[in-house]
Amino acid sequence: MYLSRICLSPDALEDARFWRTLESPYRLHQAIWDLFADGPDRRRDFLYRLDREVKRTSVFALSDREPPNPRGDWRVETKEFRPVLRTGERLAFSLRANPVITRDGDRHDVVMEEKRRLRQAGTPKNLWPTGAQLAQSAGASWLASRAAKHGFAADPSEVLVEAYEVHTFEKPGGRSIRFATCDFRGFLTVSDPETLLSTLRQGIGPAKGFGCGLLLIRRL
Repeated sequence: MYLSRICLSPDALEDARFWRTLESPYRLHQAIWDLFADGPDRRRDFLYRLDREVKRTSVFALSDREPPNPRGDWRVETKEFRPVLRTGERLAFSLRANPVITRDGDRHDVVMEEKRRLRQAGTPKNLWPTGAQLAQSAGASWLASRAAKHGFAADPSEVLVEAYEVHTFEKPGGRSIRFATCDFRGFLTVSDPETLLSTLRQGIGPAKGFGCGLLLIRRL
C-alpha cells in the first residue's frame, strides 16, 4: 500500500476552478479519480479524505498503486505503507466515516435516527441532548459496535466525534445526493491484525467514493 498527501501545486492554488472543485464532494471525487485513473477500465483501488486547514488544504489517500502525477496540478508526496500490527497493540486513529444503520431495507444516518427515537419517545425538544452530544453518543456507539468485524476494539469512552456534517449536492443529470459524515479520533486496540490490515485497504462504512472510510493509524 501507499500513503499519499496530495496538495494543489502553487500555480493551481491561484486558479479559482480548483477551489470550486473542493466545494462539492462529487467534483472532488472526480478530481481525485482523474489523478489515480490510468485507463478507462480502471476500478477504484484507493481511499481518500479531504483535510481542510487554515492555510493549506490536503487530500490524504491510501492506495494499492503509487499515484501518478500526469498533469502537474497536484503536488503528491507518497511513501510505502506496510504496518506490522500485533494483537493487543494500542494505536491512535482518525477516521471520517458515513455512519449509517439499515432499517426497513434503507440506510439511515445514525444521528438523525437518534432524533427520530427521541421524537417517538415523546421527549420534549428542550430536553434533547445538543447536536454535538447526539453525534458523540450515536457516532461512538456506531463505531464501537462495528469494530470487531474490522479487526479492532474501540471503547466509546476513548472515541471523540470531532465533527458531524450533512452534505447535499447534485450529480450531473440532476440526481440529488445526501449523506452525513462524522470525524472520529481516539484510540483502538488491535484484536485481529490481518483483518485490520484489510480494513485499512477497504475502509469502513459506505460513501467511500465521496471521501469516507479511510482509517489512519499511528503508534502511540
